[in-house]
Amino acid sequence: MDASEPDEEREVAWLAMPEKAPVMGKSGEEIGRMEELLGDKQGDIFHGIILKLARGGQKVEVRADRIARITTRRIYTDLAADELEHFPPLK
Repeated sequence: MDASEPDEEREVAWLAMPEKAPVMGKSGEEIGRMEELLGDKQGDIFHGIILKLARGGQKVEVRADRIARITTRRIYTDLAADELEHFPPLK
């Protein structure tokens, strides 16, 4: 497979996270979309993301330690869908 193929999903650094990427829960379901990246670009410190939930459309903060992997196509977390109900919504 040619590495330049657009369909290839490969791991990337947090700064290369795709805009509005689908965010996946630990069982493989899409739990929402990434709305905003949280971090210090100059210090290369990743804090997390703002997630717009697929159910209800609320925005919540997901800390970096809950993000297992970032790829060219998706963001993978260790979150269960029912856990998200307990996250405080952002204003």
